[in-house]
Amino acid sequence: MGANKRRKRRGLGFYPWLVIVVLVMTGLIFWSLILFWQYLEAYEASRHEHTIRHFSDNIDHAYWEGRARDEIASRLTEFEGDPDAALGPHLPKIHGVPYALRQKSDESTPEAPVYYVRAGARDIGVVRLAPAGEAGYGFHLWEVGSVEFIGSFVDGFAGSVGVTASQNALVFVNGVRVPDAYRVECVLDYGASYLIPGIFGDAEVSVVEFDGSGPGPYYAENGEFLFHIVEPFSRAFVVTVPEGSAVYVDGEAVGTDKIAESGIVPEIFIGAVGPADVPLTLQRYEFELAGLYSEPAVSAAYAAAPGGLGVPLVPDMPGDGGIVFRLPFSAELEELHAGAAEAFIRSFVRFGANAGNDIDANFADVGGKMLRGSDLLRRTRSAVDTMRWVSNASVHYNSLEIANFRPYGEDYFTCEIRYNITTRTYYETHDVEGNYEVLFARSGGRWLAANMAALG
Repeated sequence: MGANKRRKRRGLGFYPWLVIVVLVMTGLIFWSLILFWQYLEAYEASRHEHTIRHFSDNIDHAYWEGRARDEIASRLTEFEGDPDAALGPHLPKIHGVPYALRQKSDESTPEAPVYYVRAGARDIGVVRLAPAGEAGYGFHLWEVGSVEFIGSFVDGFAGSVGVTASQNALVFVNGVRVPDAYRVECVLDYGASYLIPGIFGDAEVSVVEFDGSGPGPYYAENGEFLFHIVEPFSRAFVVTVPEGSAVYVDGEAVGTDKIAESGIVPEIFIGAVGPADVPLTLQRYEFELAGLYSEPAVSAAYAAAPGGLGVPLVPDMPGDGGIVFRLPFSAELEELHAGAAEAFIRSFVRFGANAGNDIDANFADVGGKMLRGSDLLRRTRSAVDTMRWVSNASVHYNSLEIANFRPYGEDYFTCEIRYNITTRTYYETHDVEGNYEVLFARSGGRWLAANMAALG
């Protein structure tokens, strides 16, 4: 019985202690789990990846666009003036690509995390995190401390423009002339090559040749623009001017060593006056110019007196491959002698039409207005017998123009006479045109026709 009592006391002591132990252990485990959970929460909250992920999910594309614009604006050359236009072609590289962040391994530390911002295949910025308070258990919370734009990101936006054109052509990029400082070696004869770096936006390239034309490129891809090369040419000149005149090509005087012949009598004087009485002779320049890219401007001036200012000469229509310069017109001569010129041409027309059917009277009239001893008077006199067979015709002037009076010294001048007449006889009607240069000479106080030359 004593033994039973002893067993009973041991049984009553074990279970309470067991329960106590279990409760204590359960409490310890529970609080340990709570503490571990809090530790895990603090650790998880301190993971800077969460801050970076939140930043990545809320990246402001407008920020990167603005920074890129500012960077481009600071680097624009004289060929681009609008940063927005220069950035335009590159906006898809900022807006239309996926963004990711990766640790900057050469700089990031647990105490100061640093991340690259990657836009597509390019690193565009750097994000630095800063502590933002305690997470517990010695862990820190993080926030974005600074965001830096990588300026070298826009380096990939800039390209170069290569242009090859004629060596004397003017080259323009976006309307701005490209100076010679951008020239590089060109392998083409008579060509010039340019390399313009640092172009961000689209490049519009044009050239202007020396003749003012603006041909387009025959190749324009990948920043290369190729234009046809204009090769220089040579030109031979034969220039006839009054003797003593100076000849110029593009403003540069032609040397007197280029004079091939002097003392040439103007054609209008031949058969009109003797060689000794010709008031003005001509001289002919012959020369050749090479290396031309456009037709040069040929001009001439006549020295009215030794040491006097040159009087600009009037270029006549080129003939026989040459250019003939003549003296300028004189309004004063026209005012003084237009009446005499008109009286002569009307007498000449009446003679040719045998108006009034009195050829002798008509010859006397027109012959009295011609210079004695001139070929013009002799030719007219020899035509009298032939003109007797011309039917009497009435003359109606449709037009009559007398102009372009040129002086030749004090005793000679020329003018140009154009007329359109209708002649009528009993049998027929004709329209007749005349276009002449007429030389007048002063003789015995009168101005008489000395020669006539048909004009084309």
